Amino acid sequence: MHNSKEKRYHLSKVYVPEPKQYGDISLIQIGRMHCTPYTVVDPHFHQNWFELTVVTDGCGIVGTNGEDIRVRAGDIYLSFPRDFHVIRSDQQDPLKYNFFSFTTEEPSLLQELEEIIRTRYPVGERLFSDERIVYQLGNAIAELSAPTPRSQRILETNFLLIVLYLLDDYHRKESAPSKTSIGHPEEVCFQMMHYIDTHLYTMRSLREITDSLNYSYCYLSDLFRQITGDTLQSYYRTRRLEAARLLIREGKMKVGEIAALLQYSSIYTFSRAFREQYGVSPTDMRKPE
Repeated sequence: MHNSKEKRYHLSKVYVPEPKQYGDISLIQIGRMHCTPYTVVDPHFHQNWFELTVVTDGCGIVGTNGEDIRVRAGDIYLSFPRDFHVIRSDQQDPLKYNFFSFTTEEPSLLQELEEIIRTRYPVGERLFSDERIVYQLGNAIAELSAPTPRSQRILETNFLLIVLYLLDDYHRKESAPSKTSIGHPEEVCFQMMHYIDTHLYTMRSLREITDSLNYSYCYLSDLFRQITGDTLQSYYRTRRLEAARLLIREGKMKVGEIAALLQYSSIYTFSRAFREQYGVSPTDMRKPE
């Protein structure tokens, strides 16, 4: 499917004539691609599968049915069944992306996916972002690179979560008020919490929320305290440390890597915050009981 002579795979894709079943999700292909400046993934036809293109670095063009949209790091693009699909890397900032193609026969999942096709068919409606999907897909690729006796069950969980998060994001798009119509305090707080939850690994400042919701930081901070009884900073701190605890218990990353992933300025700063929250250091949390 990817025929460009300029392509480079960090992980060879998995492609099987018959989809491989992981619980409710049928895997068509999955992988990681690092493009050169001149990479073009030739036009190809998606049969009955959906595909996520998760941009991890660089930028480029995703074309669907003759219409192009520009993507950059952090973007996720959803392709539908029966799409004609092409990808072109930027020459100055070559594209790197992970991809995941899947189908499902589970009735409720399939019904929701078909509803997305009906409501989000225009190419401009296919682009979104969600750090949860980025994380789960990265885990799945790592698991396939070094399989264990438990890989089947782990991948079943990874793939189902990716699809559920995808559905969740599109339902939120449908129900979310526009920037000009947001007004109910509870809705604004919900939007703030959702933004933090889905950007834990990329946020450098809480003030990024102001660009998303089109309100001043002071207003949002005061509103959050009034509605929840907690501070916005405290919520962000708690969610970051909860993510850190899960990563530590998973045992796949070093403490320093987790600190960097969650945007802490140093291991010391991370370890101090972690101990204040849980009463033990990250290293002690990792030790078997």
